[in-house]
Amino acid sequence: MFAQYTRDQAKITVIVNGKTYEGWLQSEVDRNLEALAGTFSIPVTLIPGNPPEIKRQDKVEVRIGDRTVITGFVLAAEPFYRRGECGMRIMGRDRTGDLVNCSAIYKGGQWRNVKVDRIIKDIITPFGLDLVVEAELGDVVKDFKLGHGETALDAVSRAARLRGVLITRDDAGRVLLTKAGKNRFKGAIVRGQNVISMESVGSDEQRHSQYFVFGQSSTVADFDQARGLKATAKDAEIERYLPLVINADGNTTQAELQTLAEHTARVRRGHSMGFRYTVEGWTFQGEPWPLNQRVPIYDDVAGLDGTEWLICGVKQTCDLKEGDVTELLVRPVEAYDTAPLKSKVKRRNWGNKGNTTNHPRSKVDGAEGAY
Repeated sequence: MFAQYTRDQAKITVIVNGKTYEGWLQSEVDRNLEALAGTFSIPVTLIPGNPPEIKRQDKVEVRIGDRTVITGFVLAAEPFYRRGECGMRIMGRDRTGDLVNCSAIYKGGQWRNVKVDRIIKDIITPFGLDLVVEAELGDVVKDFKLGHGETALDAVSRAARLRGVLITRDDAGRVLLTKAGKNRFKGAIVRGQNVISMESVGSDEQRHSQYFVFGQSSTVADFDQARGLKATAKDAEIERYLPLVINADGNTTQAELQTLAEHTARVRRGHSMGFRYTVEGWTFQGEPWPLNQRVPIYDDVAGLDGTEWLICGVKQTCDLKEGDVTELLVRPVEAYDTAPLKSKVKRRNWGNKGNTTNHPRSKVDGAEGAY
């Protein structure tokens, strides 16, 4: 099915002020769909009396092999030494990290009858960030208000949820509005070939049988209807009575409430299951393992026989025992998908015998995901 995997001899490099520095042992580059900014911690060689020309707030580019994976700023550049070693540890994150802790400020603090991308662009532009749109955003938002002291990250995330789109970042440090798993990675996760270890993650703790979303609207003529908009969504797999009530912020429409209800049910179901794989090397055929791409998994312990799951987290590290390894967090695509929640879903029965009936075998080329 697959040729035997071999490790690519990729290197982690840091480019600051036009100079390239090569990382060595205990380097780490971490990217995750749950975080708008990737982070890195990379030691470079320091010659006593002649330290690298790297300081805090310098612009930085992190590459794995020939591919840029982080474009951002240095947050710390601290020297260290121990017997036989002397270096400087460079730590930083993507440019989009500026949105995490900073407040969202916009004149008037309110938008009316504009699309989601306009709201997000107005919030991120003062930070010098660009917006890339790769998803259908639907109708205009009737009314959107900033909360007092609300962070820029919370504001743009809240706006994106109104249309059920995924907000993340790209390797150039831009904010990205997209769909989950639009592309399929050329590699695969194969037990017995490139997998070092696997563990399952997630539980049903945050799932509910039914979701009730309430909101208000200033665009409905009838007063009682305006103050009592309601939408519901069900998770057919949860048979016990486990309701959850959600109050939407600001003025909303019925369609927005329904999108939010379905989005919440879908995301909570998707996040209830997942696997964390450690695979050999930092790249596959020269390309670093990517975020937000589908990857086929062949693992009879997990019960997956070519099913495509979404890469939600990627952490490239140096390990003193294993060498260069990549930790991959994978979940069903629907954990971030924008498609309507399925009315009937089959419960997966993962176990040592696998589950090829619920996970039909897919061909490696042109395979479609099960979710």
